[in-house]
Amino acid sequence: RLIDFPLSSMHNSGITSVGVIAKSNYQSLLEHLGSGKEWDLSRKRGGLFIFPPFSRLATGIYKNKIEALYGILTFLKKSSSNYVVITDCDAISNLDWQKPLNYHIEQKADITILYYRVEPKQEIKNETVYQVSSEGYVTDIRINQNIKEPCNIGTNMWVTGRKFLISMLQDAFAHNLENIERDIFLKKIDQYKIAALKIDHYIRKVNSICDFFHANMDILNPSVREDLFFKNGPIYTKVYDTVPAKYGKNAIVKNSLISGGCTILGHVENSILFRGVKVGNGARISNSIIMNNCNIGENVTLNYVLADKNVVINNSRMLMGYDLRPIYLSKGSIV
Repeated sequence: RLIDFPLSSMHNSGITSVGVIAKSNYQSLLEHLGSGKEWDLSRKRGGLFIFPPFSRLATGIYKNKIEALYGILTFLKKSSSNYVVITDCDAISNLDWQKPLNYHIEQKADITILYYRVEPKQEIKNETVYQVSSEGYVTDIRINQNIKEPCNIGTNMWVTGRKFLISMLQDAFAHNLENIERDIFLKKIDQYKIAALKIDHYIRKVNSICDFFHANMDILNPSVREDLFFKNGPIYTKVYDTVPAKYGKNAIVKNSLISGGCTILGHVENSILFRGVKVGNGARISNSIIMNNCNIGENVTLNYVLADKNVVINNSRMLMGYDLRPIYLSKGSIV
């Protein structure tokens, strides 16, 4: 569901033609996106285009981003747009794309990458780090870095010209290049004008279960919610018309987000409950994320737990994780 964020940002920025390149096991993605009407992308002209995860070659699923983008070359050639926005779906942010586009044009750049500044409290692994000059251009790129000190991390979001992108992909594919940052941006850093724009508002990349857990916990902060869901327009998603949450007479809920369809009879604090969660009498849930249709029994104690869909936790169970290592329960687990 992270795709809701880039799609909503594009809708709020006036982008009306969006192509989504799927990965393997994409049935859930197709069900979620549908015709794209939730993001106003169900249109006669432009709209939402979903591309299967196959290469143009007869080799099955694409192996890298260059091969994936080269696979939609026909879509890019048919487009009448002058500029292309490219983004992965691993970053939670609500971005106004007009600002990067204007910056790209002002800098007369071939490519404009977006980055954010971090001062890590713990080691961040396998990130692309950019060195940026005072004029706003990329001067050096380091790939797959383990970060312990302040630096500029790439977001896998960038703006470029459509014709330039087509030419770049054709050249990269002809030379059997595999990695955009390493084989194109870094090797041609003196040939291309690569501008860089810093993102100043909330952004968090999700590359692990721990990242996912802390991104959800961030949303309990009112200032993050304001920045993420209201500042640059709302975040849209597929709507499920469920009944409101129901609270028992002994229920206690503090600083939590509770979805529709939940039944709360116990104590919930600093947690996020997805649709249809049932919390039994005497249960205490703290600092946890409980996904759709989980059933939490009576007198259960959960602290720093991430439960996937349809998990059942029987009466009187106790699960205690830690801030940097939450306990993960896979989909359909019974404890």
